[in-house]
Amino acid sequence: MSKIENYSFYNIPKKYTAADYDNAISRIIKKYSKIKGLVSIYDWGKPSVYGISDIDIVLVFENEFQNALPFLYRSFYFLDSNLRYIARHPFIFIDKESFKNIRYIYPKSSLKLIYGKDVKIKKLSKFEEYYSSIAALNDIIIRHYPRDFLWQQVSKQINARDTMLRLNSLKYSIQALEFLTKEKNPEWNEKLDLIDHLRKKWFGSEDYLMLAKLNEDGLNTSLEIIGKFADFIAKKDIAKISPGSTAKYEGIKNRSIFIKNWSKENALNYMVKNAKRKEKQSTMLPIELAAQLKEYSKYGGLISCYIKNNLKDKLEYELKNRDILKERIKILNKQAGLALNLKHSDFAAFFDFGYRNKSGINNFILNLLDKLRF
Repeated sequence: MSKIENYSFYNIPKKYTAADYDNAISRIIKKYSKIKGLVSIYDWGKPSVYGISDIDIVLVFENEFQNALPFLYRSFYFLDSNLRYIARHPFIFIDKESFKNIRYIYPKSSLKLIYGKDVKIKKLSKFEEYYSSIAALNDIIIRHYPRDFLWQQVSKQINARDTMLRLNSLKYSIQALEFLTKEKNPEWNEKLDLIDHLRKKWFGSEDYLMLAKLNEDGLNTSLEIIGKFADFIAKKDIAKISPGSTAKYEGIKNRSIFIKNWSKENALNYMVKNAKRKEKQSTMLPIELAAQLKEYSKYGGLISCYIKNNLKDKLEYELKNRDILKERIKILNKQAGLALNLKHSDFAAFFDFGYRNKSGINNFILNLLDKLRF
């Protein structure tokens, strides 16, 4: 734990080497390649700063109808502390057919085969890439913005490593928005340069003051991303919301209230007051973003049903990208079905909207803890 001015910092990055990361990946392959029905293991992305960067692992199975994993394979948290530190977060599980269509979820994902058979990933048309990028950013905002930075700003307690990871991930949202709007934002890109500099120089400087400042900037930037994205949706008639529509979502970790005439100032005031009262954290977002959740709820599947049960709305709308959303939610629902069969406790899907796997004694315990925490 470190302190500067009114802030305290925890989860301070530890110095690691490329060899440490290579060894971690080798150990993951050695452990998980023994699982029956596993087709491939993919590494997603490339670490840029060892000790700060994480690794993203995707486990691809033959189909969603798999037998339960052995108990000690069911949770990322059963790995030793060193391996958990390097990986940082649970793995993704997906069936082969869904993995072929992964670009509907992340249109520009960079995936490297590290074990097993190479699965041919479908290349999207320009039309599909455009609308998949819109849908991905919509989901990212609901899951991450501005909640990734807000509570730390209010509490003055900063998770140092995670904040640097979250700040770095802003570049993907900025790149997606620039791709959609065809507009560059020099100020945002200057912030990204500062984030990159902080990460690369961290083990020489440990600049906590800059980290706190960039977390504050990250909060402001994420709010600006929300506003610009909502303006884009309205301008392009991606989601047209009928007058009198209302929507509120109560999924764990994704609680949101959706309003008309959203502004970052009003949203920030609402969320800060909410956080200071230490009530259940709820993000205030433009109502245009709720249409995608409503559309997801119309299909069969575990995540669709979860969204339906937690979306309280009187929402009438028109959407341009229904076919893309159908492809996305099909993948997410199949991932949740695979999780149910495997009985694992890691991410149920790329976007789970608060859904948690309930099968297996490990998940039974975690769901009880969720009720206490959230």
